[in-house]
Amino acid sequence: MSEMKESVGRIEVAPGVLATIALNAALRVEGVAKMAPIPADVARLFRKDVRQDGVLLQVGDQNQVKIDIYVIMDPHVNIMEASRGIQTAVSEAIDTMVGIPIEAVNVHVEDVVYTQGEAV
Repeated sequence: MSEMKESVGRIEVAPGVLATIALNAALRVEGVAKMAPIPADVARLFRKDVRQDGVLLQVGDQNQVKIDIYVIMDPHVNIMEASRGIQTAVSEAIDTMVGIPIEAVNVHVEDVVYTQGEAV
């Protein structure tokens, strides 16, 4: 059996680390082609929050974390299932790696990318 040792100091995780974890978790979900840029009007509203390649992270006063993920999906994928997969993957990755509970993971599907010659 392992024993929990008393903490000898403080542990801080930079918000950018959480954004990187969220980014990598989202990209591993089947159906995600790539991350989408955060729309300019949204980026302007959240200037003080952490932004990174399609991830907007907001940390509240009581350390509650909200994440907005902007993605471009592959064609022929169920967008609802893939979006739920992103929510689960991001929440689990951050909880497993850092142990911080996530208040919300909002998924914004900005586009669907088709290869040349592929029809809808």
